[in-house]
Amino acid sequence: MPPTQARQESFTRSARKAQIVAAAIDVIAEVGFAHASIRKIADRVGIAMSAVLYHFGTKDNLVDAIVEHMYRTMLAQVAPAVQTETTAIGKLNAYIRSSINYFGTHRVALKALASLGTIYVPSGGRRFEELGLNPDIAEQLAVLDPTPILVAGQRDGEFGDFPVQSTAVALRGAVNGVVEKVLREPGYEAGGYAEDLIEIFGRIIGRPS
Repeated sequence: MPPTQARQESFTRSARKAQIVAAAIDVIAEVGFAHASIRKIADRVGIAMSAVLYHFGTKDNLVDAIVEHMYRTMLAQVAPAVQTETTAIGKLNAYIRSSINYFGTHRVALKALASLGTIYVPSGGRRFEELGLNPDIAEQLAVLDPTPILVAGQRDGEFGDFPVQSTAVALRGAVNGVVEKVLREPGYEAGGYAEDLIEIFGRIIGRPS
C-alpha cells in the first residue's frame, strides 16, 4: 500500500473511532451505561454494529477509549494553561481556572463518566481508576496534581508556610467537588466558583513574612 494511501486510511480510521467515542458518550449520558447498547451507539453514528466492534472489539475496549478521551481532552485544556505561566501563583491559578472550566464545559462527558463509575465493572480485575491510563497519559497526568506547584512556590519564596500535602489534597477535592454541582445544576456558573477558590487558596498559601 502506498504511504499516502496508508496515511489516509489511518486518518479515516482514527476519525471514525473518535466519532464512535463521541456518540457513546452522548448515548451513555442520555440513557445510562446499563442501557447504552452497542446497537444504540452504532445507530447514533449511522453505522452497523459490526463497524463498532471492528474498531473496538468489545464494549470494554470502547469504555477504555471513552475514559482515555476524557483524560486527553482535559489535559489539552489544563496543561497548556499551566505551562504558559512562569510563576508558581500563576500556575496555581491557571490549574484551578482551567480544571474547573473543563468541568463546566463538559457536562455531557461528566454525566457519562458518572454513569460508568456507578455501574461499570472493568474486566480483567482492573480497577475503574486504571481505565484509559496508557504510559503516555499516566505521565502527562502529573500536570493535574497541584503538589509540585505548591512545593516550587515554597522553595522559591513565593508562598508562605503551610502543609503541602494536606493543602494539595484539599485543593484537589475542592476542584473536583464542582463536578456534582455541574451535574445537578445545568446552569451553574463554574467560573465564579473558580475565582472563589483562587481567593480562598490564595489566603491559605499566603506570602512569606
